[in-house]
This record gives sequence, structure tokens and C-alpha cells, in this order.
Amino acid sequence: MGECMINVNRLILRKFRNIAGSRYEEILKTYREFLLTEEEMAIPRVESVLVALDRYSGEIPAQIFRLLEYYSPRKIAVIYVIDSSTCRLIRDTLGEEDARKFRERERQLANELLARIDAEMRERGLNWSGDVVFAEKTEYVEGAVEKYDVLVIGKQYGSESTKTHHISPLVFRIVQNISKPVVLY
Repeated sequence: MGECMINVNRLILRKFRNIAGSRYEEILKTYREFLLTEEEMAIPRVESVLVALDRYSGEIPAQIFRLLEYYSPRKIAVIYVIDSSTCRLIRDTLGEEDARKFRERERQLANELLARIDAEMRERGLNWSGDVVFAEKTEYVEGAVEKYDVLVIGKQYGSESTKTHHISPLVFRIVQNISKPVVLY
């Protein structure tokens, strides 16, 4: 790390050697944030991946399957999250029977999507596990991703996209609140 910082300092010094002291320090600080260290330039080893899905995520694109194939992590977990607060809202406003029907339809959608994912994963020789959970979507993903190296999530996770927002607010929140790398599709 120290050698890399020396290299960054030399690069900055060579580029901006005729600039006065305090200005040089300001430039050095600014550029340090944009230049990668040797550790940051190394391709990280990906051992585990969490793929978060919901009714808005849609199909996982072929590029994501190719990426998983490239890294071939030991553990791939595909989790379909059914929003528990939506289930609770339906139960409170329309009754238990409508809430049960909603949960059944959501579970059916989830199982159909997981079956298509299973076919794709098997074709590519990827080892994975799938699950359907009832939870608060954002909190669940933020908590679950701590056990994984990378999060893969659709831009529309949590809500449909609009003309003004191509990434859902839930995805923005998740990306801002976790420290793991994220792949958006």
C-alpha cells in the first residue's frame, strides 16, 4: 500500500510539479480518490453471490448468467422476496382470504421464475440454491448480503421503473446502505 501511495505521489508530482504547495496538496487529495491502488486493481475472488428477485425484477439476463459462469462462485443463492408489508396491507384492507390468494399467486410466480433459473443454471453447470421468503424487501436484502461477496439485483427490484427513474428507490437505498459490490441489471 505504501509503495502504491508513493507511485501516486510521484505521478501527481510529475504532472503538477510547478504548482504551489497548498494547491499541490489539494490536487493530491482529489486525485488520490480517483486512482486505484494495486489491491483495488486486482480482480477479487468471488466465492458467494446473492441474487435478489421480486415480481418487478423480471428475468435474469444472459449476461448475468455468463458473469456467474465466469466467476463460478461456490455458493449462488437466488432469493425471491415477497413483500410482507404488502401482504399485511392486503390482509388489513381486503381480508385474510384475499391476502392468502395474493401470497399464493406470488409464490406461484416465484416458483415459475425459479424453475426457469434452474434450467439456465443447470445448462451452465452452476451450483445454486433458491428460496422464496416473505420479508420487508429492503431490510431483508441489506441483512442477507452480509454473508455474500457480491449482490446481483435488478434495477426495478421493489417497484416498476418510470420515465424519470430507471432505478427503483429501493435499489438506490440498498446500494447506499451496503458495503458489498453490486451488479445491477
